[in-house]
Amino acid sequence: MAISSVKIVGSGLIGTSIGLALSARGIKVLMSDADQAAALLAQSLVNADASFESGHTFDIVVIAVPPSAFKKVLTEEIKRNALSTFVDILSIKTKPLLEVKAFKDILPRYVGTHPMAGREVSGPQSARGDLFNGRTWILTSGELTSKQSLDRATELITLCGGVQVQLSAQEHDQAMALVSHTPQLLASVLAGQLVGSNPQWLGLIGQGFKDVTRIADSDPSLWKEIISENAENILPVLKSFRQKLEDVEAILSNSTAAQEVIESGNEGRKLIPGKHGSTARTYIYLHIVIDDKAGQLAAIFNDCAKADVNIEDVSIEHTPGQNTGLVTLSILDLSKAQILEKFLGSAGWNVHSTSN
Repeated sequence: MAISSVKIVGSGLIGTSIGLALSARGIKVLMSDADQAAALLAQSLVNADASFESGHTFDIVVIAVPPSAFKKVLTEEIKRNALSTFVDILSIKTKPLLEVKAFKDILPRYVGTHPMAGREVSGPQSARGDLFNGRTWILTSGELTSKQSLDRATELITLCGGVQVQLSAQEHDQAMALVSHTPQLLASVLAGQLVGSNPQWLGLIGQGFKDVTRIADSDPSLWKEIISENAENILPVLKSFRQKLEDVEAILSNSTAAQEVIESGNEGRKLIPGKHGSTARTYIYLHIVIDDKAGQLAAIFNDCAKADVNIEDVSIEHTPGQNTGLVTLSILDLSKAQILEKFLGSAGWNVHSTSN
């Protein structure tokens, strides 16, 4: 079975990113949104020349709207697309599944999904066609979902570059409370501490604070729905976190206990899976000191290609005014990292290796 056309209702970051990914693979895409300006911008980015006859049957209708709009949109799309498979991408799954059950005839054609990808900026103008590459994409189909609809949803995920993981709707919401929804609250609370603080201190903020609070820029109108709808699962995580904070408060002056807190964090950090979202991975990092002049990055990547070594990730650090910068290459395979380190060293690069 091959998907040929998809309608995406919701022309925000995720919906438009799905559209870009599908269009790049030859799928005809129709973008739709209650905000006509957003829909027009998304369509021009995704598939400007696409045209569909009245009554066209889409293989899939992707519903990429806030939770509060899901039932209304689903009701409208059922009338318009009587034979399509319906796929939602909401970050809560229990409530939409309950709402779908009100349309018993639709259950075989409904697949709940949630791509674990996003950005702290929103809107179609922020969309990226590679947003889902190598990222976990959760599928929470019901027991009555047909094989045809499951196959279509799986194909959609594959076309977008996602890595499919199967969970129940309830397990999904519990997991999101721990790894997504509570972190959003914590980042927002921490960033909120800056309001009313000494303005001179703000200039002292370093990359660590920026990293921890990056998602505090998220869309408030969307997150108010996600948090309130999954409050039942978020509350136990917050209570556990509060207890741990109280434990930390009690031992702050004890250097040994404080060290144990940091070490516990080290251990937890190591459990986070690699970029492909399956199992925890150990990376070898090659740190390359470069001169602050044009062409250095291109030369490094060219040498990596010559060495035939796959780079999982790259980061760049440079302080304005300094004559040098630091490029860090992340590599999974130890033997490949050793080959590349030797190759780059022989090519004259200043290379230092570490691992996580």
